[in-house]
Amino acid sequence: MTATLSELIDIAYRVKVFLSLGSYELHQYEDGSFVDFHVKKITDINGLLKAASGLEVRFFAEENFITIRLFEKDCY
Repeated sequence: MTATLSELIDIAYRVKVFLSLGSYELHQYEDGSFVDFHVKKITDINGLLKAASGLEVRFFAEENFITIRLFEKDCY
């Protein structure tokens, strides 16, 4: 496991706890990994970005939820 993947997993756990979620999806690829969180709403974006510890965060609107995607450092 690379150091950046390990960091992603550690930060993903912090974000999961911050969002009060039971799980998240880890997508691991050779050219970079990312984590998806699915939520109904985001109430504290500043807190979320702080929990993400400087990793790139993207938001995607789905039909019934919001996907928050957290990227491995220096991969995208």
